Amino acid sequence: MLNRSIAHICGHIETHSYEPSMFGRVSRKEIDRRLNELAQQPCKNCMNSDRGDVSGANVVSDDRTTLLDIRIKAKKIGNESKDARYRRPKDVAIAISVEASELLEHFKWLSDKESGDTMGSAEKNAKLGADLADIIIYCLIFADALKIDVAKAIEEKVSLVPAQAPANPDKGDYTNLSNL
Repeated sequence: MLNRSIAHICGHIETHSYEPSMFGRVSRKEIDRRLNELAQQPCKNCMNSDRGDVSGANVVSDDRTTLLDIRIKAKKIGNESKDARYRRPKDVAIAISVEASELLEHFKWLSDKESGDTMGSAEKNAKLGADLADIIIYCLIFADALKIDVAKAIEEKVSLVPAQAPANPDKGDYTNLSNL
């Protein structure tokens, strides 16, 4: 267990504890870099309060939250559950599929134009975001169960995409998509 006290930008000091396995295969230098990034944010109490005087309070966004932060939260959900299914990859893979189907259900029977029109609705986006969050959480629980380094897997996959892109998708030629 790694313990580190961090003085956050709000002035509060918190001790953060991490299991080395939460970081995947990264160097101690990278762990320190990530923890130093964390110090540039307000502490959890300030983030969750209504304090307007703290820069970054109540801000959780893609540009402020790391994959590690999200993995820790997903792992906590899996660990807090008494349900053993959270630890069986097959069951988590099924849950991912079910949640993806729930996301797809929002678009059932809609034309391309109608599905595009839903993007402007805050209410619809909130529902889509909730379904997407479910999928991502289950994906991270799945990765944790199989000890998959998500960032590495994504990087490896992204490096293959240009070579596997569809030959001419505008004309219906999707021959290379089967290789993705």
